[in-house]
Amino acid sequence: MINYYYTLLTFSVLLLSLTHCQRANFQPEEIDQDYITFGKGGGMANQVDTYYLLQNGRAYHHDKIAQEYTALPRLKKAERSQVFTQAKELPSAVFGYQEPGNIYYFLTVHTDTVRQSTWGSNDFTPAEELTTYYEYLQQLTTN
Repeated sequence: MINYYYTLLTFSVLLLSLTHCQRANFQPEEIDQDYITFGKGGGMANQVDTYYLLQNGRAYHHDKIAQEYTALPRLKKAERSQVFTQAKELPSAVFGYQEPGNIYYFLTVHTDTVRQSTWGSNDFTPAEELTTYYEYLQQLTTN
């Protein structure tokens, strides 16, 4: 009887871990909708973490070193609406930066056009709207 409960407990833990964070059969080159990519990279190992937020609410994380995509919890309708509305409202002036440092951050909005910025250089301070929006996206993907 104890073995039965142990097996059931082990199976439950395994099932929960698989449903929370799954490897995704995700191919960025096949995206056919508006989406946003953002992340952080650099350092000695050149570790790059890229997050993908799709218009349909799906979210993915790509770990460059492990070379795998992980599906994240889907964004709620209100969250994804806010994400894309705010992205469209960002002034054009916050895009076009190419100021990476040893550790760098990036944001790309893929809609009718592609708007991108990269920053992290000690000699450069990005617009507050850009960093505030980036932090908002980080909170969405870590909660």
